[in-house]
Amino acid sequence: MPADTLYEEDIVTWSEQQARAIRDLARTRPELSNVIDWENVAEEIETLGRSELKGVSSHLRNALAHILKEACDPGALSRVAWRGETQTSLREVRDDFLPSMRQHLDFSLIWKKAFGQAADSLRLYGVSIPPGIPERPPFDLDEVLALDFNHERGVAILTKAMATDHDTTEGTRP
Repeated sequence: MPADTLYEEDIVTWSEQQARAIRDLARTRPELSNVIDWENVAEEIETLGRSELKGVSSHLRNALAHILKEACDPGALSRVAWRGETQTSLREVRDDFLPSMRQHLDFSLIWKKAFGQAADSLRLYGVSIPPGIPERPPFDLDEVLALDFNHERGVAILTKAMATDHDTTEGTRP
């Protein structure tokens, strides 16, 4: 795929390839320029791809945190706002996700961070996390990326997983 097309379709892979090419060029052809700071130029290009990946991770974490909050505090007045925030975050994830990001996303780690975010938020209102939150997400990345996955579905899946886990153990927490 040509570099300009790859840039438009998969900026993560593009940034990795371009940074590698710049480093190779600097190593094999140092006479091209003593003015260009090749290593930092390559690093800045890599940062562009990492920034896109970080945005997707952040939106995933936010969506999962809002799902966790409603599953933990279903009667909260904030649940309507959480639903809206989940849908906004899911829309952003779906818009920005690229297939090459899959290999760089640690969905279990995103889940654990979402748990921490939800716990911190709920604690402000005197709500503690109930037992039974699964240590691993009860849905996978593909399920969350699917167009039919939404806040309500996520809460239903999580609530069922919590009930199942609570019935079999005292629950685990990320």
